[in-house]
Amino acid sequence: MNYILGAAGFIGSHLAKRIGHTPVPHTEIPDKNYKPFSSLFYLASYGNLNHQHGVPEIMKANVRDVLSTLEKVIDTDFHSFTYLSTSSVKLKRQTTYSRAKRAIEEILLAHLEHYNKPICIIRPFSVTGVGEQKEHLIPTLIRSCIEGELIDFVEAPTHDFIDVEDLVDGILNLSGNQARGIFELGTGKSYTNKEVREIVEKVTGKKANVRIVSAMRDYDTDQWVSNNFRARSWGWIPHKSLELSIAEMVQAYGSSKKKNT
Repeated sequence: MNYILGAAGFIGSHLAKRIGHTPVPHTEIPDKNYKPFSSLFYLASYGNLNHQHGVPEIMKANVRDVLSTLEKVIDTDFHSFTYLSTSSVKLKRQTTYSRAKRAIEEILLAHLEHYNKPICIIRPFSVTGVGEQKEHLIPTLIRSCIEGELIDFVEAPTHDFIDVEDLVDGILNLSGNQARGIFELGTGKSYTNKEVREIVEKVTGKKANVRIVSAMRDYDTDQWVSNNFRARSWGWIPHKSLELSIAEMVQAYGSSKKKNT
C-alpha cells in the first residue's frame, strides 16, 4: 500500500496517476492511522501561493502535520518516507513558508539519523507542466499571449524549470531506491523571466501583453538554480526541455478552451 498526502495538488495528481495509492485529504492528516504501508509520499503543503499567507496554517501544514505523521509511522517497517520540501530553502531571502520547510527538514534529518530509516527529502525547483497552478508565471504568460490579458512583469529573476513528469520520475526513482537525505530535482539550467516570455511567445505565435515593473516578490533572485546532482547517481535525469513543456501546456490550454465553449 502507498499513501500520497496531497494527491489532489499539481504534483500529487501527476504522481497519483502513476502509482496505486491511498489518498489522504488535508483535513484527515492529523488523525489518520496509517496501516502498514510500503511508501508514503508527503506532498501536502500550504504557503507557496500568493493568497496562502496565514502563519498558523503554514506551520500546521508544513511542520505539525508532518511531525505527527512521522511519529505515527517511524517505528514501523516501511520501504520509504518521501517528503517534498522546496528549493526556496536555499534562498538568501527567506519567507515564512520556506522557514517552515527548513525547520521540518532538520526534524526529518534528525529522525533519519536516530532511527536509520529510509527518509528522503526532495527539493524540487520551479515545477511546470500541464496542470500547473494558474497563478504561476508560465500559465499567466500563456493567457497573456492567447487572451491578451495584461500582466505586471519583471524581466530579471531566474528559475530552474523542471517538468512535472520529470519530477515524478525523480520522486519514484529516489523512493524506489530507498534514497536517504536531501536531494534537489532541477535541470541545472536557469532561465530569466524574459527568456521564458520569449519562449511562450514563440510557441503561441503571439506577443504577451505585459507591463514591465521593477519588482514583484522580494525573494526573487538571479541565482535560483540547482547545483546538487545527487539524484543523478541513481540514474535519474530530466528529459523534457522547457520549450516542450510550454508547448504541451499551450496545447492543453487550447483543448480546455474548446471544451468550455
